[in-house]
Amino acid sequence: MTTGIGLRDLLATTPTLGGKKSDVAYAVIKRAIILRTVAPGTLLREQELAREFQCSQGTVREALMRLDEDGLVERSGYRGTQVTDISHAEAAEMVRVRLSIEQAVARAIARNGMSEADRDAIEATIAAMAQTQEREDHLAASELDRTFHTRLAKASGMSLLSPILERCSLHIHRITLGGLEVPREFFQESGVAAEHRLLLDEVSSGDETRATRAIAAHLHHVLSRWSPSLLDAVGPDAFAPQTTT
Repeated sequence: MTTGIGLRDLLATTPTLGGKKSDVAYAVIKRAIILRTVAPGTLLREQELAREFQCSQGTVREALMRLDEDGLVERSGYRGTQVTDISHAEAAEMVRVRLSIEQAVARAIARNGMSEADRDAIEATIAAMAQTQEREDHLAASELDRTFHTRLAKASGMSLLSPILERCSLHIHRITLGGLEVPREFFQESGVAAEHRLLLDEVSSGDETRATRAIAAHLHHVLSRWSPSLLDAVGPDAFAPQTTT
């Protein structure tokens, strides 16, 4: 397969991006993969992409290497670079891993609290979420969602788990954002910023059981709203109430 992904159209509809050309290429191709504008299995040719982005093949290669680290593409010698796929079974396992990590994070914050600086950073992320909702930028909202949850991990003192959490969340978003199980207009009614502010309050409540249940309820609600089929694949046991000992 060839690229054929209409990058000129994507560049025209992508919010203004700053930084190096490799950063722009990375962001645009990442957007295309997550939103399934480019299908799994598509072959990404460096020469074609360099022509679309009006940059060198080395610049494109740098972007593709970052996407490879994310697991969004697979680089394989003579075969070139292909967009990866994710099954519901694999995504369901990622949901379970994510839930386990985030409930541990919630317990730690409920037990030990968080610094003022960490809370300010998380509040700033929530404020940015409200802005993405106003302009209906689903991908930017997903980026901020991942930032919110990795900042919670940092606030809990478990920042070494952040890369695992980030990887799981990224690929779950390939299902929830790219699956198109619900109309995108539903995003306007989702109140994403308000939901995360409430979650922050619950996690900061000082009650470990309340905090972990809030995390489970949040993730269950997201899946039920955006990808009921993935929720079915995960199963109800994953979201069963936990008690602390």
